[in-house]
Amino acid sequence: MLFVAYFLNSIDRNIINILQQSIKEEFNLMDWQLGMMTGFAFALFYTSIGIPVARLIDGGAIRTTIVAGGLALWSVATAMCGVVQNYWQLVLCRAGVGVGEGSFGPSTVTMISDYFGPAERARAIGTYLLGLPVGSLVGLSAGGWIAQHYGWRAALLIVGLPGLIVALIFKLTVREPPRGLSDGKFVKLAAAASIRQIFAVAVGKKTFVHLLAAASLASFSTVGGMVWFPPFLQRGFGLNPAQVGVAWGVMAGLTGIAGAFGGGWLADRFGARDPKYFMLLPALAMAVSFPFYLLATTAGSFWLCFAFLLVPATLNNSWIPAAMALTQGLAPLAMRALLAMFVTFAANLIGHGIAPPVIGGLSDLFGAHFGNPVDGLRWALISAAVFYPWAALHFWLASRNIRRDLEPPD
Repeated sequence: MLFVAYFLNSIDRNIINILQQSIKEEFNLMDWQLGMMTGFAFALFYTSIGIPVARLIDGGAIRTTIVAGGLALWSVATAMCGVVQNYWQLVLCRAGVGVGEGSFGPSTVTMISDYFGPAERARAIGTYLLGLPVGSLVGLSAGGWIAQHYGWRAALLIVGLPGLIVALIFKLTVREPPRGLSDGKFVKLAAAASIRQIFAVAVGKKTFVHLLAAASLASFSTVGGMVWFPPFLQRGFGLNPAQVGVAWGVMAGLTGIAGAFGGGWLADRFGARDPKYFMLLPALAMAVSFPFYLLATTAGSFWLCFAFLLVPATLNNSWIPAAMALTQGLAPLAMRALLAMFVTFAANLIGHGIAPPVIGGLSDLFGAHFGNPVDGLRWALISAAVFYPWAALHFWLASRNIRRDLEPPD
């Protein structure tokens, strides 16, 4: 059920990316405005709501209720995006999607951690994270076809409303696991730890500090590319919404499945030998992605671009299962949700909040300089690539202190 909920989360969050060109033309928008709508409006509320929700969870709140309520809210907000009459109404509805989805991450990761112990936790999280690429594979392909034949508004309405039914089923069927179940500690939490206590734990662990930096930097390139490559394919190679929906859906879906599950499997397999591999594998993934990302932006044909993108698209999300599993190992039980939320907050604020409008703004600037929007967006994407090796450096630095920082949580 967590996979199904994340499947809908993925569709409702990302379908806007393949609809950007149609929205741009209807409302006569600049690229920076698209970036603000797709990214900042969503991320500002997504990250802001996550902190208080994480504190409620660490204090003992019922996570199944939070997940079901958030799912209902983001589904309604997605459907409302399809009936807006101007740009600012669309921004407001995207903010509503952010509020609903912001409650999701802290709840799900801690639930999985209560069901699955350290030896299998990364694989379990990776399996749950399959909802993201499967949502892209199915939802973006279908959404692009709907948009091509019935318009972008119909696409948003059709993908948004089914979430209300799933929210009801989730609440009626999913049981709340006891806190600490997988660790053999049946703990009833009466109050969440203070922000000061949690911050002291976080900054006291070099592993966590470098992980926070790496997650933020990686998200700039990976999420920024996810948002802006679909319009780049439309502008550069003349794809229509149906074609870009299928192309990007297949790309993000199949490679994402391999990356999410493979990243979790490799982290558990090699991490059992030495925990440093929880961060060394993501460092390698970011380093390998860098040249292929650059080649994709400069390719002269769609199929060549598509082929080069296969590598970074596969590796983009491979670090997430290892990172989320590691935060649960670094944190005491009463701090797990909020410590994980720190990573999610930073990654989403940078990746969803800052990267899309920054890349969009660079696209406008470069477009004015080169005299066409294709080269403008191309050079904006090239500029974002620098964050790949920078993220790799911090993942490597995080690996150097894991043995010391992975102490018994309680």
